[in-house]
Amino acid sequence: MQKKNQKRSIFLGLIFVLLIAIIAIPLYLWKNANPKPPTTTSSAPIPLAQTQSEFVTRSGSQLLLHGQPFRFAGPNIYWLGLDTDEHGVIYPSHFRVDDALTTARTMGATVVRAHSLGISVGCALCVEPTPGTFNDTALQHIDYAIQAAHTHHLRLIIPLVDNWRYYHGGKHTFTEWRNVGAETLFFSDKTVIADFEQYVAHLLNHVNSYTGIAYKDDPTILAWETGNEISPPASWTKTIADFIKSTDKHHLVMDGSQTVNAAAMKLSSVDMFTQHFYPLSTSLLEADAQVAAYQKKVFVVGEYDWTGTRGGDELSSFLPIIEQNPNISGDLYWSLFSHTDTYGYTQHSDGYTLHYPGDTADQRTRVQALQAHAYKLSKQTTQPLPAPGAPQITALTDHKISWRGAAISYKYTVERSTTGTNGPWKVICDQCATDNDTPWTDTTTPKGTVWYRIKGYNLAGVAGPYSAVASSQPTRP
Repeated sequence: MQKKNQKRSIFLGLIFVLLIAIIAIPLYLWKNANPKPPTTTSSAPIPLAQTQSEFVTRSGSQLLLHGQPFRFAGPNIYWLGLDTDEHGVIYPSHFRVDDALTTARTMGATVVRAHSLGISVGCALCVEPTPGTFNDTALQHIDYAIQAAHTHHLRLIIPLVDNWRYYHGGKHTFTEWRNVGAETLFFSDKTVIADFEQYVAHLLNHVNSYTGIAYKDDPTILAWETGNEISPPASWTKTIADFIKSTDKHHLVMDGSQTVNAAAMKLSSVDMFTQHFYPLSTSLLEADAQVAAYQKKVFVVGEYDWTGTRGGDELSSFLPIIEQNPNISGDLYWSLFSHTDTYGYTQHSDGYTLHYPGDTADQRTRVQALQAHAYKLSKQTTQPLPAPGAPQITALTDHKISWRGAAISYKYTVERSTTGTNGPWKVICDQCATDNDTPWTDTTTPKGTVWYRIKGYNLAGVAGPYSAVASSQPTRP
């Protein structure tokens, strides 16, 4: 009996061990195949999701994304990192950056060109205010614009120096710092070139405070452009393009010369070439695209006059040539502006300002043509216009109402209550006002406290949400 009990105990023990193994081994394998994410208390920024992790590349005269030809149309938004107003140089607000990028994306853009994300030297708010000193606050504003571009599914072309004397600095800044005389020495003075390379290296190696990704590793950036409308010898272009490629193994380099430089086209470190069209010229467009294709380089229309106010060929003939010519990878009109932080649009005096959906009937027609062109060139499926966001009432002065506009809005409705924030509401302006009509005057304001709310409508007549309610006690004239 004792031996039988011992055998039974041994048998039951073996069964128990076998059961434990049956449960434990698969659990061990599953845990090692699906490891638990490590716990961290680090406050470092979380990298962007990798849905846009692939870089745009080049194969001969074509851009590629996911192994397929990549073509684009979009705006220049030069002020995304640094701007000016009546008081001087300023950083654009996050609202303005997002407002402009929302508009660009709605118009079918997949690429934006932005000078002040890369050209920012010689002013107190610039990235490099004085030689060898760098401004983290300026970089944080650029950081925001880059991560916002990613959020809006946009890629960026970023010029690195300007030919002209604008508020964000240019080649003259570097020559003045070294007191070398003529600006043209920017392209030959070894000390000046070293200063410029130091600036470029600081940008490329900077780690975005929002995303945790160094600029040189961020696929949101499509290309670095050596400059804006500069006239360098090919030797300088080679020096700078080689330097960029030695620091940044991912991004394309675009020659920022004023005209297509035949000598620079032979440089292996330069991928893209560009031309600016003021006024539009279909013959020059086709000629430059042919030259670039012959040299197996990418050609991009970097800027152009979309307004038709300076003569030249018609927009209606210029855009189809781009669409039909596979040797033209993309185009970027000059230039898109946002709503202001208070009311109306940001104004600009160069004559090429685009406010969506257009300040006049002619401009609205042209804006619609640009939008259709962008969707066609990039082979995107045209989407219904989204509803506008909510406007924001920013001031009530006597019976004048100011509001910050909402992206995609065409017209606004104003409603008034004389009893409180919950209404009842009376429509006193039925889609009668645009952003160009603000401040808007309520000519029938009754005595006592009144409450207002506003909503925007897109071009298709789709309404967005109401603004927050604002009240005032206007004095009657």
